[in-house]
Amino acid sequence: MLDATDSRAGERGPVPGRTRSTFHVLSLLNGWSLFVMGTLSLGISAYASSWAGVIVSMALILHGTLEILLSKRSAADSLKSCSRWMAFNQIGLATSLSLYFAYQMSALEPNVLIASLLETPLYDALLMYPEDLRLKLLDGLPKMLGVFYIIVAAVTWIFCGGTALYYWIQGR
Repeated sequence: MLDATDSRAGERGPVPGRTRSTFHVLSLLNGWSLFVMGTLSLGISAYASSWAGVIVSMALILHGTLEILLSKRSAADSLKSCSRWMAFNQIGLATSLSLYFAYQMSALEPNVLIASLLETPLYDALLMYPEDLRLKLLDGLPKMLGVFYIIVAAVTWIFCGGTALYYWIQGR
């Protein structure tokens, strides 16, 4: 119990209305961003006949729609149950994207990548480098792309995990 001699007596606690409205705005922004990016990606992937792209685009749309619905429900109903489901949705999103990145890594064909670098305008840019460095770049390209996908997956888990943690804490 706090009394006048306690240093925390004059401090204000969190403002529930402000926290809840911030939560609602952030979750709606997150949901709509996923929905819009998934829709754009779906159009591009369908045009390019990339079935893996279509699948991950549909996953983005699904995760975005779920985020929007749960955000609206949390404003009207229980923040606790909705925020927990939203945290699980973020983990599902990170998993969906990681599976896509793993597929992209497994589908890398070194010969095709190297052949694409040997066409203009990329080849013209490579000619600016010494021959030994050019050969190292060509040989290391598949590994560099693999590392790139691993870094992107790690960043995805950091951001989705951070968002999931935020949602989970808001539901306490």
